[in-house]
Amino acid sequence: MRTLITSLMVLSLASSSFVQTASAEKVEEGYIPASSGKRFTPVLGPELRVITGATVGVPIFLDNDREVVRPGGEMNFWVGLDIGWLVFAGGFGASWTPIDLASVDGGQALGRSPLARLYIQAEVRLQVPVAKAVLPFISGAFDANWWRHRDTQGLTCDFWYCLDRSRFTFAPGFTGKLGLGIKIGTRVYLDVGSKISLTGTGDFFESSEWFVTPFLGITYRGDPD
Repeated sequence: MRTLITSLMVLSLASSSFVQTASAEKVEEGYIPASSGKRFTPVLGPELRVITGATVGVPIFLDNDREVVRPGGEMNFWVGLDIGWLVFAGGFGASWTPIDLASVDGGQALGRSPLARLYIQAEVRLQVPVAKAVLPFISGAFDANWWRHRDTQGLTCDFWYCLDRSRFTFAPGFTGKLGLGIKIGTRVYLDVGSKISLTGTGDFFESSEWFVTPFLGITYRGDPD
């Protein structure tokens, strides 16, 4: 009888140990018993959210006569898919750069007129969503540009702004952006930074042109799905 009781006690202890071990393994694998009162939500991948924003900037052409090609203005709107550290976005915008033809020999009667740019772009953005107060980011984008300047037929000089460009003309380009988002609301950031852009010649310019655009903007990061 004593042997039987001892055997039953050993079996009971072994069974209890097995149940505890199995429960611990389930908790480690992500299963929490209902009796614990806790709810387990498995993490299936990165959080997805919609992100959108708008910027205003001042495009400044490089390697041009500052008396002729003045700083201008730009507006840009964009929307994208935010997966944490990466954003895939698309946007569109417009810019105007004053061209003072009165500063060109023979152009005194033409005065000042804008160089207009319309564009759409596809952008990939790398951001660092670690700090709560700021959101640093860097991005690269392909630009599809359409440029237009007034008809300057009859004005002779060796620069692109002296050619007949009275219609919108396509020229591809690229833009790099570096900036910092400063949190000003629950999901709202004030963006400050600068862009550098390269436009190809296309059917407009005689050679590739570089320009920089300091900017201010607003970004909204939506709730994660």
